[in-house]
Amino acid sequence: MRFLATVMLLMSLVVVIGCGGGQVATPEATPSSVVSLIKPVLEKIASTGDRETVGELKSYIEEDLAGVDKAKSDALLADYNELVKLTDPAQIKAKAQGMLSKL
Repeated sequence: MRFLATVMLLMSLVVVIGCGGGQVATPEATPSSVVSLIKPVLEKIASTGDRETVGELKSYIEEDLAGVDKAKSDALLADYNELVKLTDPAQIKAKAQGMLSKL
């Protein structure tokens, strides 16, 4: 009886664990997919001049865009650093519009 219980336990583990599984495919980031993340944020800033939204851009530019287009990331990051210093909504809108044109 003890042998049968041990065999059943091992069989259960094999069924639950499986046969090693394959590699999980992770989608590759493409320049267009990253731009589709950044563009709506910049459009919102360009239309409202809202400083609250500016913070969302940094991770998209530094992490996502840098992984697929380093030159564009560097240019937008320089603009981002200027953007965070601005306080006038008209200047914020203009800078965001300029950043949009670089996408």
